[in-house]
Amino acid sequence: MSRIVGGVLVLLLALPALRADDKPPTPEEQYKALLKEQADAMTAFREAYQKAETEEAKNKVFEEKYPQPAKAAPKFLELAEKYPTDPVAVDALSWVVSNGNGGRDADSPRAKAIAILLRDHLQSEKLASVCQTLANGYDKGGLNLLRGVLEKNSNPEVKAEACLALAQRIGSKAQLVRHLKDKPGDAERYERGLGKEYVEELMKADVAQVEAESTRLFKDFGDNYVSQMKPERLSMVCQQLGRMGGASGETLLRTLLEKDGQPEVQGVACLALAQSLKARAEGLPEEQAEKLRKESEQLFDRAAEKYADVKFGRSTVGARAKGELNELRSLGVGKVAPEIEGEDADSKKFKLSDYRGKVVLLDFWGNW
Repeated sequence: MSRIVGGVLVLLLALPALRADDKPPTPEEQYKALLKEQADAMTAFREAYQKAETEEAKNKVFEEKYPQPAKAAPKFLELAEKYPTDPVAVDALSWVVSNGNGGRDADSPRAKAIAILLRDHLQSEKLASVCQTLANGYDKGGLNLLRGVLEKNSNPEVKAEACLALAQRIGSKAQLVRHLKDKPGDAERYERGLGKEYVEELMKADVAQVEAESTRLFKDFGDNYVSQMKPERLSMVCQQLGRMGGASGETLLRTLLEKDGQPEVQGVACLALAQSLKARAEGLPEEQAEKLRKESEQLFDRAAEKYADVKFGRSTVGARAKGELNELRSLGVGKVAPEIEGEDADSKKFKLSDYRGKVVLLDFWGNW
């Protein structure tokens, strides 16, 4: 009997020690566990997708195994709400903003995460990546967060990203406003994604006023924040502006081209400015379009001659500029078509120039 009592006593004395050592995971450990869960799910998906042999099987794998970030977003949001004063809260909220969707829906995890960041974390030094994410989109919450960060955050890098993202957001808004005014019939299509109320607001907006705000922000960024960014980041910004187009973004590209002093930035800025002007010429009255095309051609020439070896994605500024020049000079409306040689359906050789002065339909096709 005494042996049994002694054994129970030893066990009871040991239990508190075991519980004391079994500490619950910290907020940071819980955050890392969620990241690992997503990473493991993505690895499992990729392995299953690679093993799938038919298109039907691949589609099934995607539907069943692809780790949709939106499904994980509530877990990250819950973690942030559980530990609102822990540094990991900003990390978790940033993940939701970067990976969640449904920003227009006030009840979505992304919208809630933006609201919490706006309310509690405007001073955080971790918001640079969030600002980069918010450079695209039309939700008001994201716009308000960028304005709040620019106004109240004291970190130079974060303020730089906020100013740039805000300029890009408003520049995109200006382009959409102009598009809706030119083609009001497209309003219904945009309402499905942005909401009827917001589209109506866009259609009432003053294009010149919106563009002026974007231009001011790009100028502010060029004057006050460019020095906070590394050359590779500025090069990426230039590439984005070249694709996005718009007169307001060209303000920054001109500043970087003339004043930056770093060839790796100037070269990409030169090419991007030429691309933006070329794209903006489309759809304008011929007199205005010709003026933009002429400046665009001069900039492509400058890029090809002065910045030929500067990296541009997987290519170089020089190679891209030469390709763009060929398109401008040879493939534009009204230009003489480049020579084409081939065989017709009867195996008779021909040249495109043989049909000059006649209406020609070219049908390009391939068999892979």
